[in-house]
Amino acid sequence: MLKKFLETIEKNQLVEKKQGVVLGISGGPDSVTMLHLFWRIREDYQLRLYAVHLNHQFRGEAADQDAVYVEELCRRFGIPCYCFREDIQAYSKEKGISFEEGGRERRYQLFEKVLTTNQAQRIAVAQNLDDQAETVLMRLMRGAGIEGLGAMDYKRGEHIIRPLLNISRKEIEDYCQKYQLQPRIDQTNFQSIYTRNRIRLELIPYIEKYFNPGIKETLSRTAKLMREDTDFILSASKGLYKQIALKAGDEIHILTGPLQDNHPALQKRVLREAILQLDGTIKNIGAVHVEQLIELMDQGKSGSTLDLPNEINVLRDYGKLCFRRKKNHKNKDLFEYPLKIGENIEIEKLNMVFLAEELPRGFKDSLKGGSMVQYFDLDKVHGDMIVRNRKEGDKFAPLGIRGTKKLKEFMIDEKVSREKRDQIPLICDQGGIMWVVGYRMSERYKVDKDTKRVLRISCCPKY
Repeated sequence: MLKKFLETIEKNQLVEKKQGVVLGISGGPDSVTMLHLFWRIREDYQLRLYAVHLNHQFRGEAADQDAVYVEELCRRFGIPCYCFREDIQAYSKEKGISFEEGGRERRYQLFEKVLTTNQAQRIAVAQNLDDQAETVLMRLMRGAGIEGLGAMDYKRGEHIIRPLLNISRKEIEDYCQKYQLQPRIDQTNFQSIYTRNRIRLELIPYIEKYFNPGIKETLSRTAKLMREDTDFILSASKGLYKQIALKAGDEIHILTGPLQDNHPALQKRVLREAILQLDGTIKNIGAVHVEQLIELMDQGKSGSTLDLPNEINVLRDYGKLCFRRKKNHKNKDLFEYPLKIGENIEIEKLNMVFLAEELPRGFKDSLKGGSMVQYFDLDKVHGDMIVRNRKEGDKFAPLGIRGTKKLKEFMIDEKVSREKRDQIPLICDQGGIMWVVGYRMSERYKVDKDTKRVLRISCCPKY
């Protein structure tokens, strides 16, 4: 087994010489075998080894005896041991997750803590060939795609390694017996109380007996093939993501046109990547949520939204999907500020500065407005001016159009997203809207051949 272990390490570049390795040790056959194998190669690789054990306080005295065993084992081999004792049932209940998930979450948190404390580089966990087969079957029954069916890899992320992934449970048990390691046996592993246990105790033996005696090796090979295909698809999807993803403040925008031109397999992974970039995780995001995103992209009207787990909201906007957190996309409150000629007005809510000024005579013939500056016939302005956002029922007469138009319809025609409409400043007098800032002024206030006095209103970001 040592030869097989070394081949796995070398082939997959799991550890390098002079590195620190944190070993997750439960006291069972798998982790004890892993500890012993690392102990045997420690001098050749000049490794620093650190063992971590977590007592979940679930199995009473048996769990306490596990901790004692691990401490004595580490003392025997001269390996520093970090033993932790926590109420995982209480932790899981507080977090609203299963006991298994809670235990795993806390274990990895403690592994990372010990890794950081000792400036180590790797976290070694002892999943084996049988665990891999169980994982593939469990995910298959949940309807996983090829990424999920790839199950576990020898290396995950920057730190985590699985050096026993091609070693069977039978080989491990034989190894423990050969070296008289006398590992602890968790009796709950022989009870059909969890899905994984039922797969291990009932389903796999049935398949081995009636269909394929080498089903574990077969499933392991299948997982490897799935991972290879996944690597290729992920590489292609990340390249596509870089081309069509835009960072807009706290939001991620995905251009829908280019995305729709690609295969659904790439579409789904780009959408998952957007969630990952926004939230840092795709936990709780399943195939059903990705299908909902595809439907929103293909069939949703501009302004349609979709709520996802983890407080994520997605808006179908003109030509894009906008991924954002729910708390960050609430409409702005109504605002209104006076605008006086000759005075700067700073609007903190908009992070903008507005200036209205009467121009000297003689400037009329060379005037040309833009998105952030506009010119008006001052004699057509009635009463005091204000800067405000839209209100229900607003109408105005867009420059170049006869008659009036509902502001809402104008914004739809201009493809202003629903989320942005309440944030657009409007310059108004007592007679109505003079200018939809950034878009168009009103026909009623335009400078013409009869204009005698010119008003210039400009706005710019506040620095």
